[in-house]
Amino acid sequence: MLPLALQGLTGTLLIILPLLLPERPHVTDSGALAGAEAMVAASRPHAPAGMIPLRLNPARWNGDSAMVTYGPAGERHPTFEVFVNPYHPSVINTYVVPTYIRFLHNVHADLFLLPYGQTATGIMGVVLSLLACTGLIIWWPHPALWQNGKWRRTMIVSRRARGLRLWREIHVSLGFWLSFILLFLSLSGAILAFPFARPLFGINGPDHHRHGHPHHTALPSVAGETGLDTGLAALKRQMPEAALLSVQLGEQPAQQAFEVVLPAYGPNHPATVQYDPHTEHVHISRDPGQIRRGEWTFQWLHMMHETKLVAPAPIAVIWKTVVGTGGIGLIMLACSGAGLWAMRRYGAARRESNN
Repeated sequence: MLPLALQGLTGTLLIILPLLLPERPHVTDSGALAGAEAMVAASRPHAPAGMIPLRLNPARWNGDSAMVTYGPAGERHPTFEVFVNPYHPSVINTYVVPTYIRFLHNVHADLFLLPYGQTATGIMGVVLSLLACTGLIIWWPHPALWQNGKWRRTMIVSRRARGLRLWREIHVSLGFWLSFILLFLSLSGAILAFPFARPLFGINGPDHHRHGHPHHTALPSVAGETGLDTGLAALKRQMPEAALLSVQLGEQPAQQAFEVVLPAYGPNHPATVQYDPHTEHVHISRDPGQIRRGEWTFQWLHMMHETKLVAPAPIAVIWKTVVGTGGIGLIMLACSGAGLWAMRRYGAARRESNN
């Protein structure tokens, strides 16, 4: 009960809490956008000592602000954000990334069991998959109920149910409605957690898909924005159809990378583009169209499990709601299962005392 409830609680919080974080501030200025190097330079004086710029997220629409994220040297995860006016580079606001978000990611992925936490999480995914399958078998109505149409009653809780029967009907009905989403989350979570699962999908590189860990290459000891404007100008000139999502910062152009959306692949499968200052050309270093089917499947499982689906927007919102409901339902199933167990133990002890 306890590990399952913990997984459901942390997973649900990881969906809800980011929605409560402040949005990027709006700006009233308009006109031509300033250079990326000027935006990063304007943000530097406001960063805490010992931190370096990790990524630049450009303005997404007119009136939106740009964001530069900071973190310790060698760290992939930002801990400080600086919001910059993209038209007249100046700092609008700063924000410290809550440490509890990272804490929840670690608990959800490792269950406080480092260095064996991911294996334990994978085992819990397998256990939850078995519970979902056996729960469906337990729910499956008697053939007579299928014939007379009363099987539908097994999907809802009877108004006359009391005591142990009420607990059981709540548990069984809730398990039926959530069985398929829990089965998907448990199987995908186990695949993402087990270290040996990645080679099975043809992925032999470093683990870029671990829970909550975005894709990054190795960062230099001191990150910067040298040559950033030149690379972005080349990107706009040579790949005008590419929509810029973010920029991984590096002291030299060879250490910088542009995450872009290409029309052929859509926003759910961004590509990584790099600028070569020697040839003055940009090239796709990570092409979504060239990845193997196994890696493509792994990425989809990762995106759906962590509710990273972007488009279409209505489907993304519905899916996030479904996954959040599954997390809440997992907590309720763990509690109702424990309640059933406790009530049965109490009933058995009571019958023994009467005898």
